[in-house]
Amino acid sequence: MTKMSEQPQEKIEPRYRVRLAIYYGSEQQQLMTNYSVNMNTGGIFIESNRILPVDTPLVVEFMLPGKKGKLITCKARVAWTNEPGDRKSPQLPAGMGLQFLGLPLDDLHAIRDFLEFGELSPTW
Repeated sequence: MTKMSEQPQEKIEPRYRVRLAIYYGSEQQQLMTNYSVNMNTGGIFIESNRILPVDTPLVVEFMLPGKKGKLITCKARVAWTNEPGDRKSPQLPAGMGLQFLGLPLDDLHAIRDFLEFGELSPTW
């Protein structure tokens, strides 16, 4: 009899190709602008040549397109970086993966609906 692994399997959520203007920074009054490459309900990858250190806290703001366009504003942190000279993910441009923190439930549902019903392609 084969023993199954006792460690729980982590559910991997697909990422979707999404090109949105993203405003981000350490203070809401001084936000920088770049564009997203992909996202899921847990975070977003933004294209940028100005790479911030991992764990940098940020405020992130972006508008979900559609009939009911919704402004999403939440805290985030730099979860990982794709440095121009040291790309961890060669298929992505230089930039940063941002993890959403404290995303309100209605914003989470709005992002999920946008990703699931917005005719987007998962990138995995």
